[in-house]
Parts: sequence; structure tokens; C-alpha cells
Amino acid sequence: MSRKIRVLVVDDDSVLRGLITDQTARMGFDSSPAASGEEALGALSKSDFDVLLLDIRMPGLSGLDTLREVRKLEDPPEVIMLTADTSLGTGIEAMRLGAYDYLTKPATLDEIEAVIRKADEKRRLVRQNASLRDAVRAPSAEDSSPLVYRSAAMEGLVALAETAARADSTVVITGESGTGKDVLARFIHARSSRADAPLLAVNCAALPESLFESEFFGHERGAFTGATATKRGLIEAADSSTLFLDEVGEMPMQTQVKLLHFLEEGRFRRVGSTRDRAADVRVIAATNRNLADDVLSGRFRADLFYRLNVISLHIPPLRQRRDDIPALVEHFLSLFRERFNRPALDLSEEARRRLAAYDWPGNVRELRNALERAAALAAADAIEAAQLLPALAAGADTSSPASAPAAGAPVTLDQLERLHILRVLEETGGNRERAAALLGISARTLYRKLREYETGAPG
Repeated sequence: MSRKIRVLVVDDDSVLRGLITDQTARMGFDSSPAASGEEALGALSKSDFDVLLLDIRMPGLSGLDTLREVRKLEDPPEVIMLTADTSLGTGIEAMRLGAYDYLTKPATLDEIEAVIRKADEKRRLVRQNASLRDAVRAPSAEDSSPLVYRSAAMEGLVALAETAARADSTVVITGESGTGKDVLARFIHARSSRADAPLLAVNCAALPESLFESEFFGHERGAFTGATATKRGLIEAADSSTLFLDEVGEMPMQTQVKLLHFLEEGRFRRVGSTRDRAADVRVIAATNRNLADDVLSGRFRADLFYRLNVISLHIPPLRQRRDDIPALVEHFLSLFRERFNRPALDLSEEARRRLAAYDWPGNVRELRNALERAAALAAADAIEAAQLLPALAAGADTSSPASAPAAGAPVTLDQLERLHILRVLEETGGNRERAAALLGISARTLYRKLREYETGAPG
């Protein structure tokens, strides 16, 4: 979305006020006029401005008095004072009270434009730093994972992602769980014009429905029970950066409406506030759902789907790009050699064959977890096939009276997945959270699958 610097021109001289407003608008700013300090404070109570051009000498509330009130605001704009006084005293007093700078009338248009842009840059940095303290979690190893691939399918996808990175449009990334949608989102952000700011990510499936609006848009103190302090939301924290919405199909309808408004207008309100705020955020969304089907079933808003789906990228499952498996295995092995301080750690040829032949229902995440488990528990540097997860070590020939298909019967992907999940659950002593982590799926997904196995029908 294209961001315009919002400027409020405050001067009691109607001719000068109109001239500056018109000229700054021609410079590409979103400029509005105010005829007095009182009118300016009223405008600030309703909307967000980046920069104030404020005349010092005005009837009623003077420029300096207005500046004092502006600086009391929670998120004040930067203030540039306009003065006809050529002495230094007035300007120094304004700077002491918190003005960004002052210009002596008559200032040139070039001077006005330059100082507005510098003031806006300062405000963006201040807001970003304050927001990041609230919203950014410590980076994990997953955040810095590179895209590792050899397949032709992934080569084409990465080429599209490179182009998408430069476009600054909204992107939807689709694919099964564990295919690396978050890694592709970070790849796009790192090659975009916003790469200097950290990407912010939120898993929509992990947020309780009651907290969505507050987490996304922030809230004012006292907005609801428990809101004991004002909180900035993810939208504010991601100003001038990228917001990654993982599992966007799980977003409640009410939040979908407000997200659509923000994407179209670039403006939002905190919960409990009547004041509009602006933010320049690029949104990358990801889902393992079919959003087009969800639109038809009424689970997802059609207008939001079309607004998000400007650029669509689909990551194929690992079973459809087996050429990537050897490269991923080498990448993860190098990570675990360093993590466990075992430089000679390696896989036997049979183990590699098993890894390449397996269908990986949990995709890249499951492959990583399987290798991490084997590396952590390996007694020797050579990891054998039997040391991999049971379903991988045994392959399709594994038999169990309780869970395996009959000998010679065709093995479906669903049967193999069921066998693998139950074996991992058995190995972890029934610890579902640990089993989910080893499988590379969420605990909620594991619970759902176990209910399906118990009832014999989809849950």
C-alpha cells in the first residue's frame, strides 16, 4: 500500500494556510488545514497526523501552548514551528518544548518539504522502536531458515517469489502444513524494500477469538475488563514493515471486516478508541486451507480473499518434489552437527534411501524433526535406518495386528500417516504434546486426528 505523510497545517492566516496546504499536497503529502490551536487539537483527537506545521503567533491558544498540549498526547506528531520572529529566542523555546524544528517565515517550499520528510522519518523510527518493544518476539532458528531446494517446481516458485518481493503487493501463500510457508514469507520480506525492518508474524490459529481484535489493532486503557494499560497492536508494530498472517483462514469474521478496511484505507482504530491511526504495512498471508472453497461456504469473506490474493504462491508438498529431500537432509544435518557438536554425524545409505522413499505427510517440518530426533539420540556418528522414526525405519512393510494394513494389501497415504502417528505416540509414552512436536504438527491437529481414528470418521 502506498503511504502518504499526513500533514496538519495550523495557521490563523487563511491565505498562507491555504497556500501551504495546497503546495504540500502537490508535493505528495496528505495535507489538511486548521485555523487555530483549538481546531488542531480537535483534529488530533479524531485522527492521526505525522507532522504538524504550527504557527507560533495565533489568537486564543498560541503556537507554544498548542505545542505543549500536543506533546502530552500518547503518540504525538512531530511539530515544525513557523515563526516570523527572526530572533533565536522563540525558536529555541519551541525546541526546548519538544518541537522537531522551526522555520522562519517566509520559508521556501524546498525547505518546507525537506524538513517535513526528516520529521516524518524521525517519527516513524520512534513509533517503530516503541512498537517493537511490545510486539516482536525473540527470533528463533526457524526465522532464519533459508529456502533449500533442487526441484524444478521450487525453482519456478522461487523465481515468482523474487518478483513478488519487489512488487510490494499483498501475497497469499498456500500449501500443506509443514511445507515452509513461513520460510517463503521471510524470503519475500528479505528481498523487499522493507527488509531493513523486522518482519512480524502471527499464527491466527493460535489466537483465541476474543483476543484477535486487540492483538491486531491494539487497545486503549479501560477498553474492556483487564485492559489496565494502553497496548499497541501488530498493525502499529509492523508500520513500514511486513506482517505475516499464518493460517489466515482461521481469522474470525469480525476481524476479517476490520482487516479489509485497513488494507483498503491504510487506517485503523484501537479497541476503545474513536481516533483513526495510519500505518504502512505489507501483508503476506498463508494458509493450508482452500480459501476459495471457504468463500463459497461462507467461512471467509470474498472481498478480503480478493484483496489478499493479489499474488498467489503455492508450495507443493514434499512428496511431489522429492528432488528436494537430499538437499534438505544435508541442510538439516549441518545444523544438527553444529548444535550437538558432532562434526562427523552422517546417515547411512539405507537411512538416506528410507528418507527419500517416505511420503512425509508432515512435509519439511516432519523431516527436520525426524532428523533432529535421530541426531539427538544417535549413539554413534553413523545414523542407521532403524534409528529413524519407526514408520520411516520400517517403511511400508511394517506390520502390526492392531494398526498396520494386511500383508500384501495396498498401503494408502492415510494408512501410512495413521500408522506413523500411532507409533510416535506409543514411543512418547502417550505424551501428545511431545508426539505432536516430533511429528511437526500442532497439538490441536494431533487431537483431531486421534478423534478420527477413535470414531472412524472425520472430526
